[in-house]
Amino acid sequence: MKFDEFWGMLARELVEPKQFATQTKPFSAKYSGGRILVTTSDTIWPIERSSVKQIWNKALSLHEKMRFVHTSYSHENIRTSSYIISLLKHFVADEAKME
Repeated sequence: MKFDEFWGMLARELVEPKQFATQTKPFSAKYSGGRILVTTSDTIWPIERSSVKQIWNKALSLHEKMRFVHTSYSHENIRTSSYIISLLKHFVADEAKME
């Protein structure tokens, strides 16, 4: 799967909010206005396509078994990386299929 396919899937699948969870926190995600809106119990985080693309590119550079390990992204300086990784893990279950 290429990034544009993944982004298109997010846009289609998240027309209505859906529930997910990071390693420690449940959240809902909805596609709206060209970005993903993540809602936690206390905050709404807008996630831009460029941030998702940055995490996607980092994931491609990692060994397949490390792609969904949250600590692999600690140097990316993206505050929403744990939400993005959770969405990646949910929608790209087979990490070998990322291109």
